[in-house]
Amino acid sequence: MDFSLTDEQIALQRMAHEFAERKIRPMAAEMDSRPDPKDRHPVEVLKKASRVGLRTLGLSEEWGGGGADMMTLCLVGEELGWGDLGTSVILEQDWKMSRVFETMMNEEQKARYLPSFASDHHYHFSIAGTEPDSGSDNMIPYNDPAAGMRTSAVRDGDGWLINGMKHFIFNAGLSKLYMVNTRTDPAAGVAEGCTYFLLTPEMEGFSFGRYHDKMGMRLGPNRELIFDDLRVSDPDRLTEVNGAAAARRKVRGSNIEAVAPCLGVGRAAYEDALEYARNRVQGGRPIIEHQAVGFILADCFADLEAARRLLHYAAWTAEEAERYDPKMAFMTKAFMGETCFRVATRALEVWGGMGYMTEAPMEKYLRDTTAFLHSESTNQVMRIRSMPFL
Repeated sequence: MDFSLTDEQIALQRMAHEFAERKIRPMAAEMDSRPDPKDRHPVEVLKKASRVGLRTLGLSEEWGGGGADMMTLCLVGEELGWGDLGTSVILEQDWKMSRVFETMMNEEQKARYLPSFASDHHYHFSIAGTEPDSGSDNMIPYNDPAAGMRTSAVRDGDGWLINGMKHFIFNAGLSKLYMVNTRTDPAAGVAEGCTYFLLTPEMEGFSFGRYHDKMGMRLGPNRELIFDDLRVSDPDRLTEVNGAAAARRKVRGSNIEAVAPCLGVGRAAYEDALEYARNRVQGGRPIIEHQAVGFILADCFADLEAARRLLHYAAWTAEEAERYDPKMAFMTKAFMGETCFRVATRALEVWGGMGYMTEAPMEKYLRDTTAFLHSESTNQVMRIRSMPFL
């Protein structure tokens, strides 16, 4: 195995870092502090990101995108996450869903949707599965027909009627295309009884509910979706009827690049703690010279290096079906989230009492990394999903 970066990867990594430094970081803290979640959308920065190719990086060149492989997405995602987690995950979801759609859409659907995505700087994607009464039981999934999502899709002539609601839906309100999971066979469990549909906000019966006001990752919107007798034609059915779970399994590694931005947050916390420790003097010398502090920083460095190596190895395996192991995606997500949360916690400790103040950057790092203890499904569910592949 050789994980040496290509010249193109190095150039994209550098470009992403410069974009994060010049465009994302200057606005992130102020926007994060706004009290109303409706006011936190970094729309202008996202438009600038789109103009330099970051929004469509995960889309194949055939459809007008950058055609980046999983490793490249991880490299760029880390740099953007170093700038701000919420902003980076908006773009990362576009990358993930680009790969999902190119795997799951038929040719007519690709021709209908992907060129519009490629050409419109304000076009984003969402996936909608979670509901108020069902989250983890959609992901494991349980075979009990009483468990899991209740949003229904019922045949109506040559189309379908969809009723129900989703919540915690990322990019909702920004997105122009939604991949919505519905129950099409209430007598079956979610593994055998669900179907994905492609929905757009202008469809009659599609409306938005409240914004969710979050602890961290606040620049990335989460919102409710409400479906009230929404009629959708059969050509907007994304998968075989009751084939949602089987179709999703064909997509390799979407949990991998999803957590790359979290690594960027962990790295930012470590770098700020390192700089603080070199300049903060206690006991007549910089606190980095005290073993207690030096050990904390050494552990942070080792944790981040281990997480990055696992991430890159998992990304490498995802590019070829014969070497791909699904548990690498699940466990990389769990390991990354927990590692970066631990690094952010230790980095805050290096700052001591000052780190607890909102004027310091550390509390935002800690709030943001907390998101990946559950985002992309809880880490406990990731472990359960890994067990059949052990």
